[in-house]
Amino acid sequence: MRFTFTRHSMGTTMRTPLIQRQYMQPTGPTFRIHTLGCRVNHAERRALEVVLKKEGLQHAAEGTAATIEVIHSCAVTSRAASKSRNAARRARRGQSPETGDSLVLVTGCLGADPSGDRNIEAAGGRENLIGHARPEDPRDMVDRFGDRVRQFLTAIAPTPRATQALRVLGQPPMRGQRQHSGHVRAELKIQDGCDAHCTFCIIPTLRPVLRSKPVAEVVQEARMLVDAGHIELVLTGIFIGAFGHETALRRKQTNRFASPLADLLDAVAQVPGLERLRLSSMEPGDVDTPLLDVMVSHASTIVPHLHLPLQSGSDAILRRMNRQYTTGDYRDMLGAVNAALTTSDGLGPALTTDVICGFPGETPEDAQATVDLALEASFLHMHVFPYSPRPGTAAARWTTQAVPSTIARERVRRLIRLETGPNGLRQAFQKHLLGRELRVILESPDAARPGRWLGRCDHYAQLSVQCDESRLSPRSGQMVRAIPTTIDDDVLLATRVQASVALPVLVPQ
Repeated sequence: MRFTFTRHSMGTTMRTPLIQRQYMQPTGPTFRIHTLGCRVNHAERRALEVVLKKEGLQHAAEGTAATIEVIHSCAVTSRAASKSRNAARRARRGQSPETGDSLVLVTGCLGADPSGDRNIEAAGGRENLIGHARPEDPRDMVDRFGDRVRQFLTAIAPTPRATQALRVLGQPPMRGQRQHSGHVRAELKIQDGCDAHCTFCIIPTLRPVLRSKPVAEVVQEARMLVDAGHIELVLTGIFIGAFGHETALRRKQTNRFASPLADLLDAVAQVPGLERLRLSSMEPGDVDTPLLDVMVSHASTIVPHLHLPLQSGSDAILRRMNRQYTTGDYRDMLGAVNAALTTSDGLGPALTTDVICGFPGETPEDAQATVDLALEASFLHMHVFPYSPRPGTAAARWTTQAVPSTIARERVRRLIRLETGPNGLRQAFQKHLLGRELRVILESPDAARPGRWLGRCDHYAQLSVQCDESRLSPRSGQMVRAIPTTIDDDVLLATRVQASVALPVLVPQ
């Protein structure tokens, strides 16, 4: 998974591609959601918000205390868990007695984190720490969240409430909500849970129950997101390759030769008004021929960009990580992806990845093998980080084989230089885009370059597009044509071609 940091749900002006909405000053109970962690957490945040709105709560105005503060936590690393606990403590300290009864709820991965008592203390009690479904308690997190919210509201204002509990992977969490979040791109959660047990990863402890959302519900939610103004969707999950399967362990999948993810992708790509569709992390076992065939058949919507976590270019380290592929499998996947998604004029797909440096037992030869495979793959971007032991995982016990942190950090810097240095991998890919007419979704004004707007093309590269605001009225979420002409500080400087898009998409051979 890719990890980002916090985003707040505040009572601020929200902008859609068509209109601008502004919250009225709330008059009743209010809420605020503080979200940490991955794309999946940000997708789940929407379901939590729907529950709160169905109970009659409104967004808290900026700078004011909320009736219910929600910390949607991350615990994938020890540092992330610590940040989540600190956020919960800050929220509890910020509660004002003058505002009457208030509540802090801690949802998400912290609820199953092995830290135990520290997490309960941060949440202010076990009843306020609401984790994900577990074998002994299969109820969904959103169901239990709704129960706790209703219990609290009944206690402070005992009035009848006709509500209906939602399930993250049952009823579409966007049902009844058509408000744009202020972001062009929206994450759409299709799957939850993992039981693959990579030796560095705590996720199977935090989210052990695998669930897949029915195709019809994913399509319905996609329609609602598009209706709300999102023209780009990212299908995300904890292990999206396990969509439609009972386990993430491919050797144990009873329907391992079926392609439910390809069927889902085909259905979502046909949602009217959807301009751009992306997939989150994929592994060699996930990228099969049916999936690539769907990507080619919907080339006008499904972008030629895949995030393919590598973690290591050494077979010995991949075995120690308990990954479900070898470097040979990864190279085969690269070959299939490039063969399917390279256009007739030679433009290949954009590939991004994750890499861990300094895993226990990693030798200089292992590290060099990772560099070699990265060069071979020609990644547009690498999310590189040094290994840090996560308590509760197998690798955390391998202390005698630990790689010194100074060496791990140097290996990180080496890969970053490989990507971002002069004539590095990123610039090499950007050069392939120069002079091409590209589809770009504008996202925000370029603060460093007046008169320009930042946006991303189908190949995920960032562009700074020249916009004459007096004539062309650029706005967030607008799809435009642009031709990049130069590279400036890792950003492609582009000339805008026209305001509305009727651009033929380059179809792979």
